[in-house]
Amino acid sequence: MTYSSTIKQVIIHPAIGVARVGNSPEEYFLLPDLINEPITDPGNFRDSEGRIKRQAARFRLFGADEEGNIIKELTPNDGDITWTVHVANKKAAWYNFDLALDIPQAKGAFPGYPAVESTLRNATIGDAYRERLVINGGPLSISGPNVNTAGTDEAYAFNKGTFYSPSGIDTPVYLGELRTEANGNLLFLGGRGHSASYSDVPAITFANNDTWHDDTSDGPVDASITLNTGEVLTAKGSWVLTAPPDYSPGIQAFVTGFDLLAQAAADMGQPVLPDQPVFWEHIFPLLERMPLNGWVNAGIFKQYGWGSPADLSSPAMIAKLAHPTDNHFELRQAIFRQFRNPDYVTMQAELFPPVYGDGLQGFLSSDTDPRNFMAVLPFQYIYLKKWADGNFTSGHKPGTVKWDMLTPTQQAMQLDRTVLDETIGGPFHPGCEFTWPMRVTLLYAEPFRIKRRLIAPLDYGPTLNSENALAVGGPLDGSAPGDITKWMAVPWQTDTSSCLSGYVPIMGQYVPTFWPVRVPNDVLSEEDYQVMMDPDKSLDEKNAAFGNRVKWLRGIVYKYGYPPKNVSPYTKGINEFITEWPQVGILVQREGPEGLNFPEKIWVENGRTIGDDNLEIAAGEQLLKATALSESEPSITDKGYLWMVQRAKNRRNS
Repeated sequence: MTYSSTIKQVIIHPAIGVARVGNSPEEYFLLPDLINEPITDPGNFRDSEGRIKRQAARFRLFGADEEGNIIKELTPNDGDITWTVHVANKKAAWYNFDLALDIPQAKGAFPGYPAVESTLRNATIGDAYRERLVINGGPLSISGPNVNTAGTDEAYAFNKGTFYSPSGIDTPVYLGELRTEANGNLLFLGGRGHSASYSDVPAITFANNDTWHDDTSDGPVDASITLNTGEVLTAKGSWVLTAPPDYSPGIQAFVTGFDLLAQAAADMGQPVLPDQPVFWEHIFPLLERMPLNGWVNAGIFKQYGWGSPADLSSPAMIAKLAHPTDNHFELRQAIFRQFRNPDYVTMQAELFPPVYGDGLQGFLSSDTDPRNFMAVLPFQYIYLKKWADGNFTSGHKPGTVKWDMLTPTQQAMQLDRTVLDETIGGPFHPGCEFTWPMRVTLLYAEPFRIKRRLIAPLDYGPTLNSENALAVGGPLDGSAPGDITKWMAVPWQTDTSSCLSGYVPIMGQYVPTFWPVRVPNDVLSEEDYQVMMDPDKSLDEKNAAFGNRVKWLRGIVYKYGYPPKNVSPYTKGINEFITEWPQVGILVQREGPEGLNFPEKIWVENGRTIGDDNLEIAAGEQLLKATALSESEPSITDKGYLWMVQRAKNRRNS
């Protein structure tokens, strides 16, 4: 019996693919197929001219039997494959983002807050013209191996969509293109990060800027195959969305997109995870993400980063935590008690993770909504409790399983997870790749598969509220092209440059934070890294350089009043980032110094082309003031700030 005779269904994986914008016109990079494999690129995610490469979304086709059990991956050797994709951008034609509409505060169920009523974006544009606010890339199909490999064939470009112009001659907007690989896999590349206003007015806020558009998008991915037997099968489809760049690839959020969709599956009564946690698969990632986030936030670095007493991923600590023995029962219990409860009954500001939540007033210390701070998801909290009680297995350490060791079913599951583990599952205000609708079960036909409909209304009345947003038949009950990204900020750059950290000075400069794993707050600069690697530098100099963290958006955006002089006003900063987003650094993993007590792997800012020594000096001096540096021996972090100030002064004066 041949494989073709047993294949009765075809299924696309991943179920949700994520592309990312970049200003490199042709070059791209791909995420690895295996979970937790390092994300690398020979050019450090830039082309030879320093332009940011786009992240391509890759889709594969799998054959399954009548019950849906996957038999094998399908390639051109099995038949002729045709892929069809339809993407759109509906942001400007949708409603404002004010708050996640599925939380009590938005519903008017939290004391002191009226129910949220979100008005239409670009409300002055009448009904007869609102369709012109939609950038519709239209459906495109591609067949065969190695088609449009350079990305220059306009037959496969989403370049037919336009955006509203008062002149009546609407503006063409490029939303990406299709390509195929040698084995017939589909590659979708999204837009190039271009945003603009039809009236040339500046952006004024983080999410809702009338007259503006960007070139993110989303929509369904379909496929059919004519098997060598002559039988034609239509695939169970998937979805693709285009998101902002990932400025720190490989550093995962405390709650990832995969975690979020796994929780949604459990809420649907169709769990995709086992009842009993496996340490290396379900617990270790939660422990490791804290020190990893120290590479993108200075407060987390100081409290939980590499080498700190609270580094829960150190080899010595893992040796105590990875096995279900009674020897370290109390230690596991103590760690569990540090995690915030996702029931959100009481305010637990001091607990883990150190991240703002979905609440509107998350940066106001006088507000008492527990959702001002994000908790891990319910299934993660249950897993942590079981682990603390000793009800878990150890499993296999990551990196010990190779792709060809997996069954086709396992390979398909890996593809679904790998992509989503590099996205953010919260907080949603509104977020990076997607926002709160992704946790609503009404959105899905089955776990990880977005429910579809042919036509989705753009108008649910003068305002959108929790009641009509969450209703059966409402905007989440089936999606059409553009319906996932329409809930996001327009343009994306204004939210990316707004959602930072340390909004309340009395709490410090660094934490809580929003989503630094995609938009870093504080980073180790290339200059400091070179000091660490210089054999002629003293250990004190290396240590000071290692302890130093500089603001990732230095020279562009300084939130809430620091540095105290030479401040770029907020609106000036977000408008500068709209055009200068390719010039900020991308964090890449580099080797640490040999033979010294530093990490083997270090995340270093790379490729930055914006510099302002005066702003760096002012920022460093303000940070020293914030940490109340005394006349006693400075800490490692304080030494880093001193180093930053002196180095910038020397550079400016040279």
